[in-house]
Amino acid sequence: MKFQARYKRNTGNREDGMKKFDKYLDGIEKIFAFFAGLLLIFVALSTCSAIVLRFMKLAVPLWSVQFNEYSLLWITFLGAAWLLRRGRHVSLDIVSRRLKPRGVIVLNIAHGVMGMGVCGLLAWITGTVTWDHFQRNVMDVRAVDVPKHIILAIVAAGFFLLLLEFFNDFFRNIRKLKAGD
Repeated sequence: MKFQARYKRNTGNREDGMKKFDKYLDGIEKIFAFFAGLLLIFVALSTCSAIVLRFMKLAVPLWSVQFNEYSLLWITFLGAAWLLRRGRHVSLDIVSRRLKPRGVIVLNIAHGVMGMGVCGLLAWITGTVTWDHFQRNVMDVRAVDVPKHIILAIVAAGFFLLLLEFFNDFFRNIRKLKAGD
């Protein structure tokens, strides 16, 4: 009897910790998504201004295309985890539509394991490449010289945030599976 009470107490603390983790992760994802939105506004405004300038036979700033390209990369990785949490990422539901609810949860757990593996590996690789570029001071030489680690840093950060979201989703589905038993 004492063991069961102690186990339930420890499980409760673990769940409280996961709820805090979930709350902080959601906050970080919302901040990232906000900045993705700002970058999207920048891309829209700079593209529209370039069109107007060309129409008026004026010179378009050289940096416009370059920074729009960077912005599109950053938008992708700033918003990816936020989209994953809300189930708004691209997915195929051909298999999951045919499964019972328990089967969908098991499939989601497998999806979480694969997502953690892939995102963990890609976060490690891109983090290593970004760090290497930072140490060697590699530059992206175009209209405006930009340190390449600044451009690539969001890729590592985005994959790491996706890893955390897959981790969170994995444990959310484990709890669902246990609650169904």
